[in-house]
Amino acid sequence: MSDNGHKKMSLTQKMRKLETMIVCEYGRGQVYLRSTIDPKQRRQEPEIALRCRIREYMGAKKCLLNLEEIVLTCCRNPMEKCEAYRRFAERTAAG
Repeated sequence: MSDNGHKKMSLTQKMRKLETMIVCEYGRGQVYLRSTIDPKQRRQEPEIALRCRIREYMGAKKCLLNLEEIVLTCCRNPMEKCEAYRRFAERTAAG
């Protein structure tokens, strides 16, 4: 999502917009607001995240994607941009 007006959107609005942009069928419905507690900081801002079911299934160490990673992989052709999706597709095609 580019900066053309998206900075003015609330996190919920950004989340909904992102849901419409996702191309990967395994990423749809997986976007949520993630809030973490860091003991060194008093307040941590919530962020948009996605838990990738394909990456979990394939045993990848990083299954949580942040906003930038979602846009770069899930919102484009997953066969070209996502290694986990490609491996999963190859595995299922092989039987």
